[in-house]
Amino acid sequence: MSELTHMHMTVNAHIDRKFLELPKEKAQAFVDELMKVTGMKPLGQLNWSSAVDLDFPGQSFVQMITTSHSSLHFFRDDEGEGANNELYFDLYSCKDFDPEELVGLIDKHFGIVEWHGVLYNRAANKKPVVMLVGSDSKKKVKSLTLR
Repeated sequence: MSELTHMHMTVNAHIDRKFLELPKEKAQAFVDELMKVTGMKPLGQLNWSSAVDLDFPGQSFVQMITTSHSSLHFFRDDEGEGANNELYFDLYSCKDFDPEELVGLIDKHFGIVEWHGVLYNRAANKKPVVMLVGSDSKKKVKSLTLR
């Protein structure tokens, strides 16, 4: 068995104002592509839900993946016009993955306007490394390493 990497990335983003809903089918399509990008396999079914609290309309999902997980929370602006659509994504992967490819996948499915996040190593047997990542540009991952 190869050594696990324990990489964790969060992405907080404003997304396309035209994106107003994340039905389960679209969430599943995103997860299917995420599995290809990360080289991971789903561990069980997608756990998806639409918001019960209508003060914060949107949808959320959690997908357990082999020794890891992924979650996403989408909030539509309270006016329902999409001007302040927000997305919060979390990927904990035991395999290395390309952060730019991951951000590109999120952009492809949701239309990133701007974003920021954190990429860090959670391995118990390694010195922790934390990188603040983000950019006004949806394509480039700029980072600052904290030690």
